[in-house]
Amino acid sequence: MVELELFLLSFGLSEEEIALMSDLGKEEKLAFGSELSNFGHVAENFYFVKKGMIRSYRIIDGDDFTYNFFLPGDICVDLESYLKKTPSGLYMEAAAHTELIRCRFSQVVPLFEEHPRIQRIALKMAEAAYLRVLERMKEFQSDSLEQRYLNLIKKHEELFRNAPLQHIASYLGVKPQSLSRIRAKIK
Repeated sequence: MVELELFLLSFGLSEEEIALMSDLGKEEKLAFGSELSNFGHVAENFYFVKKGMIRSYRIIDGDDFTYNFFLPGDICVDLESYLKKTPSGLYMEAAAHTELIRCRFSQVVPLFEEHPRIQRIALKMAEAAYLRVLERMKEFQSDSLEQRYLNLIKKHEELFRNAPLQHIASYLGVKPQSLSRIRAKIK
């Protein structure tokens, strides 16, 4: 769990706090396409992605819309479901062979009172999720498809090595054919 320990260390946790958090996590390996979430149930877990990639998506009128990609070092969570205590509207799947650490909110939240630095991690997770959504919303309002594609390549080049084109297109809000035309134009 070295990756998790390095992640936790970045929050200034003590050795004791890192040990507490590391002991709560359960390592799991997922094959490509394995479902991770409990669509329709309140989120009870969050995941630290060690290797691979998790894709969150919604199905609307039979169409699959990629909502987010979680890459190594990311915390994967349906924060809306957890915070509102409402059933998740997201599906999550391994978009590549994936190794992750599963943590249960019910085990971590009780540590907040005694270990405020652990609570800071939750705050940072919420801040990162908010900023990610805000950035994405701004891109959709002001950037062309070509610019959104180039931004995605610049920030997450590994997506283009691992994620199927239809998932990338869905994430960018277009059909795969439109993305193919943009890719051809850029080359």
